[in-house]
Amino acid sequence: MLALLLSLLLGWDPLAQTNGQTIPFDVRAKQTLLMGKGANTGLPYYDVIITRQPIQGVLVKLPYTKKGGKFSFDLHHRIAMTPDFGLPAEITTVIEVLSGGTTSLGVFTIADTINQGDKFDEPIIKASAAEIDRYVSPVARKTITMDIHPGPQSISVVGQMLIITRGTITTRVDTPGTRIAAVSNFKFVETSPGAPLEQ
Repeated sequence: MLALLLSLLLGWDPLAQTNGQTIPFDVRAKQTLLMGKGANTGLPYYDVIITRQPIQGVLVKLPYTKKGGKFSFDLHHRIAMTPDFGLPAEITTVIEVLSGGTTSLGVFTIADTINQGDKFDEPIIKASAAEIDRYVSPVARKTITMDIHPGPQSISVVGQMLIITRGTITTRVDTPGTRIAAVSNFKFVETSPGAPLEQ
């Protein structure tokens, strides 16, 4: 009888009825990866480093779901816009999302031409006051959305490479440990009833 009563109460609990709604998840990125927070939105921005080790990436623990859902985040270039950076520049940033150790959920790219005077769409309140971080900024914004299958899941956003072209000179950065991207605006929405995930 008590079990029946508890199940009825949980059925009426608004937190238990999250189908089609954004539901909580846990960002477990190391504090050293926090670039800062958006001055307008208050959202955290995390640095993405080149690695094949999920524990070193931007870790996100997603909640258990029976139906799965959609996970999304905004991807940005991470550039130190020093006075001698050299603009215009074509920038291509490549990241990967890993799950279950080193299982890839996808490789994602953002590519833009950065011109003199371009600025990010919101100021960043930096987590570090170090001189080396003074000019670092996210640049551009691309929303990445992926299907998440039912069950518990942890994912990690890791970097693959950064390619910068200025005139006829192209520089490729793929050294492990290098910070090449930023991510922000994480969201997880559980699949609504009657809307199965595409296979």
